Amino acid sequence: MTPCEIHATRSYLQAGPTRLSYLEWDGAGTPVVLLHGITSSAATLWRVAPALAALGHHVFALDMPGHGESDMSTAHDMDSIADLAGALIIARELRGVTLIGHSWGGATALALASGDHPARAAIARVALVDPALSINPEDGREAMPNYLEGVGESAAFNETRLRTNNPTWAECDIFWKIAALEQCRAEQVEGFFTGGGNWSLEDRLGEVSAPLLLLVADLEYTVIPPDRLGEVKAKLRPGLGAMQIIPGTTHNMLRGPGYVPTMEALTGWLKRAR
Repeated sequence: MTPCEIHATRSYLQAGPTRLSYLEWDGAGTPVVLLHGITSSAATLWRVAPALAALGHHVFALDMPGHGESDMSTAHDMDSIADLAGALIIARELRGVTLIGHSWGGATALALASGDHPARAAIARVALVDPALSINPEDGREAMPNYLEGVGESAAFNETRLRTNNPTWAECDIFWKIAALEQCRAEQVEGFFTGGGNWSLEDRLGEVSAPLLLLVADLEYTVIPPDRLGEVKAKLRPGLGAMQIIPGTTHNMLRGPGYVPTMEALTGWLKRAR
């Protein structure tokens, strides 16, 4: 038994040709759907999900396509990825959903909450944790090698690399990221960075008709260009959208020392947005 054992139920659903896997933490309250970032998995939310369940939420964490135990997606545009995330909401007949996404998962959450998938009607709140808001293939090709590092590599290789690069991560952050990198398929990562064409979701921030929280990492590490944050904030719908920068965090806001301030901001907003 690993000390990083997750006490959740793993289930599967079929979304067209794509078989998706997800973890579920029971709770009597409103449903929360978590979407992880590129090269991670539902299990890397080992700390976030039970914390939300402890607050009474019924928590679901999806293995994004090509990650964890989910099949790859042959389509890489954000609306197609969002359709797969929406399939979980429809399959489980969820209502009043709080949708929380980090990085690629944040882009997926935004696309779902502003698109035409039938699951949009079930979304009551949206939280975007340092989301990817745009990519062009040229920049994607430049960034991609950094994200592909460790994908498909041995556990020993990734443990050494992760411990060296992330000395403040918790043990289970390291453990589950190693597992996620072993499961991750490089083709899905490449598809995110170069397969979706030149896209931007910035304008769609104002199309979300539910309360929306945009959490931004420290300006030194956020994936949102700092010189665009003013324009990004201006696109939020007045009275519904809010942006908060969390100083001292990296892009991996839900790991290491960034976990506590990020979760404090997130849970505080959830209580206010009821």
